[in-house]
Amino acid sequence: MKQRILSITMALIALLALSGCGEEEPEPEDTATPVEVALVERGGISAENRVSGQVASGDQQSVFVAVSAQCTDVYVEVGDTVSAGQTICTLDISSTLANYDTAVMSYESARKSYADQSALLSQQVAQAEKTVEEVQDLFEKGVVPELVVDSAKASLDNARASMNSALSQLEVSMKNYEATIAQLETSLANVDRSGRVVAPISGTVVSLNASKNNFVAPSAPVATIESTSNMEVSTAVSESLVSKLTKGGRADVTISSANQSFQGTISSIGWSPSPQTHLYSVTIQIPSSMTSGLFSGMFADVTFYTDTQNNVVVIPTEAIQTGVDGQYVYILDSEDLAHKVMVETGLVGDGVTEITAGLSGGERLVTVGQFYLSEGDPVRVVSGEV
Repeated sequence: MKQRILSITMALIALLALSGCGEEEPEPEDTATPVEVALVERGGISAENRVSGQVASGDQQSVFVAVSAQCTDVYVEVGDTVSAGQTICTLDISSTLANYDTAVMSYESARKSYADQSALLSQQVAQAEKTVEEVQDLFEKGVVPELVVDSAKASLDNARASMNSALSQLEVSMKNYEATIAQLETSLANVDRSGRVVAPISGTVVSLNASKNNFVAPSAPVATIESTSNMEVSTAVSESLVSKLTKGGRADVTISSANQSFQGTISSIGWSPSPQTHLYSVTIQIPSSMTSGLFSGMFADVTFYTDTQNNVVVIPTEAIQTGVDGQYVYILDSEDLAHKVMVETGLVGDGVTEITAGLSGGERLVTVGQFYLSEGDPVRVVSGEV
């Protein structure tokens, strides 16, 4: 019995030994760090200068009427786009027009009276002058006494005085009517004889004080319209930046609220700083093709590019690391071993940085995975093989 148990035990040991011999040897672990690389090249770069700005209309006009009148109808709402000459609303100006027509008729009547009286009185004065001449001639011939001459001259003076007095009164009347007409014309400015108030420019209605059956007053504009074809971005920059900008230069603009990005042109630069902020104003013209959907007051991100350098070493900014000894990058040798290289940087552009020392071009630069490397580490290039 003992011999049988021993035999079974030995068989089990042999079976376990045979099963162990069938296992494969484990593969050695890959210690190479996966990285992405790019070839270091020379090119151009410009310094980025980012500031905040605000959309504004380059042309805004308010429509006033200098008369209190009832609004009979309104054809637009705030936010509507209108064309120059389009009717905004209509007003009941019948009483003002009646006063205007009456003033015009009165003025024309006064002007005619002036002309008629002037002709008549001038004729009387001319007749008195002729009488004086005749009497003077008779006096010189001894036909009439001097008293007759004095009487004729007095009559002439009276005729002249009467003419001047009458014409002066008529002139005063005409001037009064002229002033009344001018005042009424001012009241009817921006309103035609049908009571139509029209848009002076094409653009967006940003305010509206007219409502049907209510009165408009001279104290507030009927409407304010901002041009949609002439819009700009206003911003302010520091003294170190303003000297690097030029009128006609370019700037990148992003207006997130309108989901728009475009390149604008610097249209004006203020060379005197704000007393409050000590910043200099800069205005950027928005291309007319990009004004749709923009409204005054929208915030904008503006990027100016200055200090352009050409034929310099430019690498992705993300490849640069900073340590206690300064800035450095990792490059690969022919055996795909990583080597730490100290660098000096210059201009910083849109996702790229100028390298002024440490790289000359042609190196295999680690752009992804560099934060896991040390000097001499083996790597495995997974993307960007050069």
